[in-house]
Amino acid sequence: MMQSHKGFKRPSKLAALLLAGGAAIGATGALALGDSDVSRAVVAPAVAHVGSGQPHALADMVQAVGPSVVQIKVMKHAEAQRMAMPLGDNDGEGSDGSMQDQLRRFFGPQFGAGDGTPQQAPLQGALGSGFIIDRSGIVLTNNHVVDGATQVKVQLSDGREFDGTVLGTDPKTDVAVVKIHGTGNFQPVEWGDSGHIRVGDSVFAVGSPFGLGNTVTAGIVSARGRDIGEGPYDDFLQVDAAINSGNSGGPLFDGDGRVIGMNTAIFSPSGGNVGIGFAIPEAMVKRVSDQIIAHGSVSRGHIGVALQTVTPDIADAMGMKNTDGALVASVDVDSPAFFSGVKQGDVVRTFAGHQVKDSRTLSRMVADARAGSSVPVTVLRDGRQFSLNLRIGGDHNA
Repeated sequence: MMQSHKGFKRPSKLAALLLAGGAAIGATGALALGDSDVSRAVVAPAVAHVGSGQPHALADMVQAVGPSVVQIKVMKHAEAQRMAMPLGDNDGEGSDGSMQDQLRRFFGPQFGAGDGTPQQAPLQGALGSGFIIDRSGIVLTNNHVVDGATQVKVQLSDGREFDGTVLGTDPKTDVAVVKIHGTGNFQPVEWGDSGHIRVGDSVFAVGSPFGLGNTVTAGIVSARGRDIGEGPYDDFLQVDAAINSGNSGGPLFDGDGRVIGMNTAIFSPSGGNVGIGFAIPEAMVKRVSDQIIAHGSVSRGHIGVALQTVTPDIADAMGMKNTDGALVASVDVDSPAFFSGVKQGDVVRTFAGHQVKDSRTLSRMVADARAGSSVPVTVLRDGRQFSLNLRIGGDHNA
């Protein structure tokens, strides 16, 4: 894997995984995009059903949720901006892969032109999206949108602009919380339920691709539980609604106009939308943001083990009928798992009464568990099944 850029890693499996946010702007804040630079989003003319059960056009829901979606404008030190906005491996003809070259792809060949010397300002601007979750002016966005920011501004759909403060971030899940300074009629979104979203369900995204302001695209959920190599908490919704640079941190809505995810990344060989986007599920976004709002940071459960996937060969060697479970590759000495009796070579099959499908599933279950609690687990050891009470330790911002 390539080095983390504060909230996302570009996995080798997906050679062109891009952050969906961080559309760069010059130090003056001017956004210069030619017609050839803008991919026109296709908005599905589908009819959706709102909670009342009555059919409503997509336009009705867009009008209702529009005031809740904001544009995030930040100023960052040049190095922080570079780390937060890798634009992919599109190093084709005439491209040296440099930051200047990548920016010229968005702003035209005039960017950095002159005597051939790269022209970098001490500060650079970036754009992202976000959405209001509380009438007091609490906004959610991606960590990589505001990471390293020296100044944050929040622009509402009606054009009003406010200063903002980052209350806290969680790089592990790429979630950040921003507080608007000022008073106004801040309209919060309504939360949906990502746990009940099915593949094929209609969704629509609202955000500010390339700094163009509130833009709507629609599609369906293409897949659930996607692992894109970011880390042990990967559990993304994959969608085909158009998501481009600048959409990062914007909301993904279900067919009732409720937020079921936060748009955060795309897969693209070219840098533009190809119909493969990823959103952090609502359940994870809400759980993380609630902790940040309450405590300023995130605390996760910790047991002190290294986990490994159960392959078909391992399952066969252990006499298992399937590959369900998480193999304990090692146990830290004096860790909660160590004192709970977990041993190297155990396969954890259930956690708190829930089946463990793989190591990623167990990692998320442990992270969500309350520190200091004791959780019943079953493990397979030497062909026999054992029941243990696993003590959960605390791991601040793990």
